[in-house]
Amino acid sequence: MRSDNGQDIPAMQEISQNASHAGPALLTRLYCLRHPMSLLFFKRVLANPIRVGYIVPSSPFLTRKTAGFIDFPKALTVVELGPGEGCHTRRILRRMTPGSRLILIELDDHFVAHLKEQFVDDARVSVVHADALHLSETLIGMGASEPDYIVSGIPFTIMSRELRDRLLANIVMAMGPNSRFITYQASLQISDHQDFDLVRRKHCLLNVPPLHVMELRKSSCACACA
Repeated sequence: MRSDNGQDIPAMQEISQNASHAGPALLTRLYCLRHPMSLLFFKRVLANPIRVGYIVPSSPFLTRKTAGFIDFPKALTVVELGPGEGCHTRRILRRMTPGSRLILIELDDHFVAHLKEQFVDDARVSVVHADALHLSETLIGMGASEPDYIVSGIPFTIMSRELRDRLLANIVMAMGPNSRFITYQASLQISDHQDFDLVRRKHCLLNVPPLHVMELRKSSCACACA
């Protein structure tokens, strides 16, 4: 684009000039252009690699594939567990409707502060500093029980079995019969869990590491026990 005096205006400046009239989705895109890669992720990996779980952020190919499992016109409430620095969050927000709600539950206080700053202008987003082990009670307290989707890449395979079982039990407890759990994992192991039924899955090779993206629903056995 060119200004009135014929000089070129960089795309970033053009978007900035229109930011005051932008909706939430455009504001999120604006942030992405200004912050293409945050050093915060790598600092948190060095500080606590087990909690972060991955050595690099999710690739655009993985975030696109994961978001593709969500039926956005119907998604009123989406919960993301462990959003980190917000790779998947940004992709989801680009496609969410204005009336939808995205709840980010993050344990790391540095990521929490970063997420609050990043999405401060998006009324659809709530950032909660909480442990996923208390997911059900957290959502009940927010009036968001039985969300449409729970999205997470928390690496279950590197956890102790006890911690994994407790976390999955809390996810199941938070789900209703129509809720869906979208997760991206190095293994398909979770798809065999007794409390879940696998709806569909895809493989994303263009990510480090390559991951399986799965859509799971609450099993009939888990629904009966609820």
